[in-house]
Amino acid sequence: MKKLFCSSLYIFLLASSSYISAEVAFVPDHSTILITGSNRGLGLEFSRQYAAAGWNVIATCRNPQTAEELQTLAGQYNQVVVEKMDVTSDRDVETLATKYKNQPIDVLLNNAGIYGTLEKQTLGTFDFEELKRVFDVNTIGSLRVSAAFLDNVAASEQKKIISLGGGMGTPTIGSMFGGHYFMKMSKAAHLSAMGTLQADVDDTGIIITMISPGRVDTQLMRDSGWTGKSISAEKSAGLVISLIARLEPEMKGRLVMYNGMIIPW
Repeated sequence: MKKLFCSSLYIFLLASSSYISAEVAFVPDHSTILITGSNRGLGLEFSRQYAAAGWNVIATCRNPQTAEELQTLAGQYNQVVVEKMDVTSDRDVETLATKYKNQPIDVLLNNAGIYGTLEKQTLGTFDFEELKRVFDVNTIGSLRVSAAFLDNVAASEQKKIISLGGGMGTPTIGSMFGGHYFMKMSKAAHLSAMGTLQADVDDTGIIITMISPGRVDTQLMRDSGWTGKSISAEKSAGLVISLIARLEPEMKGRLVMYNGMIIPW
């Protein structure tokens, strides 16, 4: 009976922890990227394309056990590691930062983001708990992760922190149409936070850039109510990756369109 119990316990633990990396099988001398929100949409596509290009990929998400496509990708590429990290959790972020304390990270890609419920951020039906939720992911989450992994980025060759942003966070574009208050506010604060962080780390050689991926056919865009033209996640990710590889000095602390055009704000 004891032997049967131990065997059952072993199987349970193995199944429940299957998403956790063994000691990371990273390829020496290859660049390393950490991506947040990797379980779907652009995050999943970034993980795919960077893995195919030979990068070591730390693909993070809130619940790796349900991230089936991401797990499949990790099964195809030994250098893809799936890790649990909810960007709104101090504990999750600190735990992962401790695990990778001595791992240089060439590109930290803050991809995780939410749109929030439209009705809750419309004049007349505001729900300020929803505002807190949107800010926690889009603004605080990006800053929390960036601060936790600064030393990893500084120790790398490329030294890049990329946060996905959008023109909605700028006064010029955001004021062109009403509604969407919380998304706009969170992205405006996100731009300010990343720009300030760039000023603080300027002497380290780290480059921080916010990149707008365009109107991408993802769940986030569908949540916005957008029904117009959009580009595929595959195409958008490819364009963003190309831009990351050729960042110019004048793009530091700025919001840049995926085609390289700097968006004033």
